[in-house]
Amino acid sequence: MQDRRRRPRRRVWLWVLLVAIALLLWCRREAPLVLGTFNIQTFPHGETVDEAVAAAIAELDADAFAVQEIRDPGRFSATLDRASALSGRRYAAVLTDSCRHNRKGRLSVGVVYDAARLELKDHRSLSKGDVCPTGQAPALLASLRTRAGRALTLVSVHFDSGGAERRFEQRKQQWRWLTAILPALREEFGDVVVAGDFNTTGYLVESHPERRFIDEMVERHALQLPTGALGCSEYWQPKKKVARWEASLLDHFLGSKELSFGTPEVLGMCAALACEVQTTEPAKLRSVSDHCPVRIALGE
Repeated sequence: MQDRRRRPRRRVWLWVLLVAIALLLWCRREAPLVLGTFNIQTFPHGETVDEAVAAAIAELDADAFAVQEIRDPGRFSATLDRASALSGRRYAAVLTDSCRHNRKGRLSVGVVYDAARLELKDHRSLSKGDVCPTGQAPALLASLRTRAGRALTLVSVHFDSGGAERRFEQRKQQWRWLTAILPALREEFGDVVVAGDFNTTGYLVESHPERRFIDEMVERHALQLPTGALGCSEYWQPKKKVARWEASLLDHFLGSKELSFGTPEVLGMCAALACEVQTTEPAKLRSVSDHCPVRIALGE
């Protein structure tokens, strides 16, 4: 009789043990990686407010993010230190001189990562030299690994800007170059996410040739562009003498269809203004950037 009473108790304790083990394993699973991209307009220019940029990076709160248009690496490093203090992270960056030179000087692209969560295994420029080879864009690759051993490679890119037909033709070549090198990068590094300023000037208009071209390239190469559903990532003034600022979608994440992306989120003035047309200049456009930070979660 006593043995019969013990059996139910043993079953209860067995279930308690199994539940405890399951909870322990669940708690030890890594949280999804949060990735970002942020074109910090000609950082810094005459009206840049470093503290406001640091606050924008802290709000982005990404484990790793792509950056573009960094002109002063030393000042950017100090701004990252301030963003680290605001966010509780430990940001570090790798940058490469842009192969594109313009009147603003040489603007670097790079990858910022939280050294408290990610270790930098390797980094390299994907487009070297003082002048970008035909069809290529400034790009830097950073191979990262979490403390638990998960590998991820983040590529920061900055495609040519402008709405003119010749600029669109240059971006077409850059899309072809990027999609051509991705298979080899995945073979070498595993999961690869490309993030940055793709300058997709016509993307918000479904019938626009640039939108059709990009959608076809993404489908042909078994890729996904989760940021295609965003309402905007940048504000610009079409005519300098007309008080009208319109939203545009220029910044994206690109990866293989096998990757598990969450829902992308645009921050800063783009979120505050809901990507609607403005008749007064957006408050952070000069002090931070004409682009807005964008983030996305990457699951297992």
